[in-house]
Parts: sequence; C-alpha cells; structure tokens
Amino acid sequence: MKIFSEISEAFGLYAQIRKIQPLNSGGIHRTYQIQLMTGENYILQKMNTEAFQNPETVMENLQIAGLYLKDSFPEKRILHFYQTAEGKYLYQNWRLMDCISGYSMKTCENLEQIHQAGQAFGAFQKAVSKIPAEALKSVIPEFHNTKAYFQKLKALEIRSEETELLKSWQERACFVQEAYLKEKIPFRTVHYDMKCSNLLFDKETNQPVAVIDWDTIMSGMPVYDFGDAVRSFASNVSSSERDLNLVGLDMRKFKAFTSGWMEEAELLPEEKKLLIPSIFSVTVELAVRYLTDYLQGNLYFKTEFPEQNLIRAKNQIKLAEEILKHESEMENCL
Repeated sequence: MKIFSEISEAFGLYAQIRKIQPLNSGGIHRTYQIQLMTGENYILQKMNTEAFQNPETVMENLQIAGLYLKDSFPEKRILHFYQTAEGKYLYQNWRLMDCISGYSMKTCENLEQIHQAGQAFGAFQKAVSKIPAEALKSVIPEFHNTKAYFQKLKALEIRSEETELLKSWQERACFVQEAYLKEKIPFRTVHYDMKCSNLLFDKETNQPVAVIDWDTIMSGMPVYDFGDAVRSFASNVSSSERDLNLVGLDMRKFKAFTSGWMEEAELLPEEKKLLIPSIFSVTVELAVRYLTDYLQGNLYFKTEFPEQNLIRAKNQIKLAEEILKHESEMENCL
C-alpha cells in the first residue's frame, strides 16, 4: 500500500487509497485499478521495460495521438495520462491514467458485439492514420517486422517440431511485409495491437466504449491491424487454451468483424488484396514470438507458469493451420 500511495502522490493524488485491484487482462505490464477514499478510480501501470526499453518514447507517442484524437473526435472516450509535479508522464516507470468504465474480454461470442468491434477498430484505424507517421517514433525495434522475428528464432539454433514447421512457413508469412516494400505501399500510423482485450465495452449497453492500450501506436502496415483483430475475434478460444482440439476459426465471427471493419476503415486498393494474407502473417508471427520468448526465458510476455508461452505458440500454430483451410472462403467474403 505504501508504494502505491507514494506513486499516486507523485501524480498529485493525495487522498487516501481505499482499494487496490490487480487487473490481469494485459499481457505485458503490471496494471492496477485504485480507488481513493473520495470515490475516484484510476489506473496505475508499471511499464515492462524489457518489452519497452524506452518508455519515455512510448509516452511521447501517446501524447501526440491523444491530443490529435481528442481534438478531432471530442465525442469519443480518449485515454488520458497524468503528469507529475515535474511535468513527467512517468514516475519510476509507473504511469497514471483515468479509469474508463467498461469491461474487456479475451474472447467474444456475441456476433453483434463482434460486428460493433469491427466498426470501432476500423474507425480507430481510420482516425490514427491521419496522424503523420513521421511524427511518431518506433517504440519497439523491428516491431511487426515478420522477417526479423524469424531471424531471431533461427539464431537460437534450436530444432523442434514447432521451430521446423514455423520456418517452413516463413516465405508465406512474410508475403504481406514484402508486398508493402516491393509495391512501395506507404506505411501509416496504426494501433498495432488490435485484439479483443484492447476494446472496452459499456457495462449496460454492451457497446464499444473505447479502444485502449496505445503503447504500440507508430508507423506501420494497417492491414496488420485487421489481421491481428481477426486472429483475436474469430478464434474459437483464447491464445492460452491448452486443448488444441478446441482451436479453430469461426467464419461467423470473421464475417461479423470484417463487415464492421469494412464499413469504417480506409485502405488503399493495393492494401485490400493483402487483408486475408495478413491474418495468416500475424498469426504465424505471434507463434514465432511466443516460441522465441519461451526459448529465451519468458522476457517479453507475462506468464503464469513456465510453459505458458510454449502453449501459446502451439495454439497459434494450430490457428494458422485453420486459417489456411479457410483462406478461399474468407477471400470470397470481401
């Protein structure tokens, strides 16, 4: 309790803390909801500096994005971060933000909510793409550089059934990235971590309230936002499901999300042909990242037990296999 009081006071909150609740939905940072004796609720978060080695740069990007979105879309709920007395957005790598009322899910079964999620994420992608990409800095070196992730896995020189299968998929997984480079498709500002748990829903209406977790807002490939979101929303189970027999792609969910996304998002004609390949690309990329993190001792993703990242990798490998089975059907839906 003492450390939380010290941190909250650093950000100008001097009321006594009534309640501290850990929030375990995020996969990277340590996050807590605190309630003051005066009734106000806030979010305190300790940034993972293994994942984000320059947290100040992350906060600079967040301020640029936040100011733009607040000015351009005053009716939307926008993340707001507090400053210390010294004008800093971090105190010993802790940050304080408003607590937006709502709930998040790791998976969603309601097709109407999934459709609305597609609309919300598509609208967010359209909005942030208007922020000049050169105004933002890269917060994670080589983030969503699919080829670079394969190189890191290969450098470990560890042979297993999983590593060999993933390496056999490298060319296909890197197709989208190569297309952006070969066709000189411009990179734009993106969210770069669009998944089910990064969207808050209203507790009464069950409609989307706010897109959260902006840490990876930077220059990138908009179709990867789509691919990552489909990977998350259309999967039958969460990425930590142990029973691989339950892992699959639900086409009803895919259609619901995609119809919502296409209503709102803005993509270049040459990007639209990359939408379906992006689903396989980001799924395989995540499998590579999970497996590499497991082999390196679980430095990036939070884990509850040592084998969790291996389980996640196997889960995403199975999902990638299911995605390949449905690629033609998904193409026909666009």
